[in-house]
Amino acid sequence: MSTLSTASSNTDPEYEISRAQYFMRSDPEQSLAILNKISNVDKLPDEQQVAFHVLKLRTSLTLNYLDDIDPILETLFKLDEKPAFSETIVAILSGTGIWLRKTNYFDAAQHVFSCALKHADKSSQRISLLISSAIVARYKKDYTLAKSIYSEASNIAMRLDDVRAMATINNNLGTIAMDQGNIKEAEAHFREALTAFQLANNHSGHINSGINLLFTFVLQNKSIDFLRLYPHISQLSDEYPDESKKAYLFWVNSAYQYTQGVKLTDQQNKELIIEFNKLAGPQLKTLIKIHLASLIGIEVPIVEHIATKKFENKTWFNKVLSCNW
Repeated sequence: MSTLSTASSNTDPEYEISRAQYFMRSDPEQSLAILNKISNVDKLPDEQQVAFHVLKLRTSLTLNYLDDIDPILETLFKLDEKPAFSETIVAILSGTGIWLRKTNYFDAAQHVFSCALKHADKSSQRISLLISSAIVARYKKDYTLAKSIYSEASNIAMRLDDVRAMATINNNLGTIAMDQGNIKEAEAHFREALTAFQLANNHSGHINSGINLLFTFVLQNKSIDFLRLYPHISQLSDEYPDESKKAYLFWVNSAYQYTQGVKLTDQQNKELIIEFNKLAGPQLKTLIKIHLASLIGIEVPIVEHIATKKFENKTWFNKVLSCNW
């Protein structure tokens, strides 16, 4: 046996899990690749099993690999009587709620976040869960509730000087302003979010807030601002493995080109339709349809909002409803 294969077969799972943790935010694709090379996970100690599945849940969420998450949750909740599960319960419930939200099970997501808040004993955990709850409120178009929750989260984040949380809150308040047609207010929030995400070295948030800001520049005909920011955000997006972000940037840039008098070809129009279907969630699709598709003069598919999608009661979800951990 070669030295290389011996090293590979003797890889320490604990070390590999810590490596995956290290790359989770800066390079989630790398993090997931590391996790996928770990074999016989069910033979690992409980602590490592839970850590493995929580990391896989979080990286899959970051990369929007939503179809991969259901089996992860099935496995995780089978470990719910283990001390390692109890020690990580807030992270598990938070990830579960985010997945439910991203798959349009809004009521189920709120149940999960409510349960998680009962177990959150750290201010940082409360911030994260409050943000998640506010996002669901926005998706249900309850903007008053969403802003109220963000205000509570913002107070805690400012007290802790949590730059990343403040970046997320500002970005999300910007999306609410966009929903309500307040483009100048949205721009102000997105500017603050972009600066804070850069300070926090959060690549996903950096790209997303940057594209959001570019969107507002297009709508306000701020050509110089657009040209200053676009190359930087475009390069980051090219390097980041998220097709929904690439599709979003493609739409924003195409709209900008159109406003500058560039006539879009039939092929580009077809690409816009293809990329429209890759956009993350009906909320973003609606904003694109209202502001950019109408600007360019292109017909896009009808956006279906599913506000009352009922979650199929699985054994693990019944455990969440009782919340007796």
